[in-house]
Amino acid sequence: MPNRKEYLKQLLKKDRWTAAEQEWMADYLETNDLSELEMAATEYFEADLLTAKQILDKRLSERMLKNIHQRIGANDSSFKGIFRLYKQKIAAAAVVLLLAGSAWYILLQERVKQKAFATTTERQTVKLPDGSLVHLEKASSISFPEEFNGKNREVVLKGEAFFEINHDAKHPFIISSSLINTTVLGTSFNMEVREENMARVVVVSGMVQVNTHGNQAHKNGQLVLTANKGAVYNPVSQDLRLQDASEDARFFTQKMSGKFIYKGDPLSKVATDLQRYYNVPVVTDQKSAQCRFYGSFNTTDDLDKALSLIAFLLDTKVRKDSAGNGYIIVGGNCK
Repeated sequence: MPNRKEYLKQLLKKDRWTAAEQEWMADYLETNDLSELEMAATEYFEADLLTAKQILDKRLSERMLKNIHQRIGANDSSFKGIFRLYKQKIAAAAVVLLLAGSAWYILLQERVKQKAFATTTERQTVKLPDGSLVHLEKASSISFPEEFNGKNREVVLKGEAFFEINHDAKHPFIISSSLINTTVLGTSFNMEVREENMARVVVVSGMVQVNTHGNQAHKNGQLVLTANKGAVYNPVSQDLRLQDASEDARFFTQKMSGKFIYKGDPLSKVATDLQRYYNVPVVTDQKSAQCRFYGSFNTTDDLDKALSLIAFLLDTKVRKDSAGNGYIIVGGNCK
């Protein structure tokens, strides 16, 4: 994250955290030293300490501190009051969580009740408590509660997935991630979030709303997308951009149907689809690029079978690239 301390300060300003923000804070407390948290808390809460001291619930403070203490192995003797230890790392963490309205104890309980699914080398389809389907791509994960009991149906996505969401106007569906949140009533769309570098949403049907984190800070922080439209977010420039996504929507529609069908499409387009689906480099040379391909591939076919069909129908040759990791389609008996 470009400026983790500033992001921590943004969290402190909120009355309520999203599931993704809670997950991020929990991971931060488990895997980092708390110096940035201490600085952020000092800068943000210094003027409010006396007021906060009067309203904080002592028992909740003690329960939180005990949970933090147990997780990081601090001594019991060090806990003699949350404000006396304010300038120490543990106290800073407790103050942050209390004043932000997300007690550590509650956060731990929420995490326990979450289900999580992660993929490595294989795609996976996950059924949510409301019957909606999530088709996880490779190296992706999703977490969600055992039951959707609140006013929203909220999940947390890392990586890429295609969503088929059941309509429920009274309970909006929200996908949280490290960069953007997507809200939908009932639709099908693809969402991709890669670390802190890029986030992308493509709508196949229905309508979704995409929000960046802290969107008040820049003018293009929110977009409403309809079918065949997409949004791409660049966290460096903080730019959320609307795009035509007709080709992407076509790709996802055929992918989810289980078959890619081509009726005279340029071979270069077919190669792009194969590369995207199998995650293996597939390119054409100048001659074969404009060959027109008529045929289809099942998503259960392996890449070698698809390439063999192309070679047979168009009289092309398929070679390994110089790196030995991908394929080049060359030649061809076409006009």
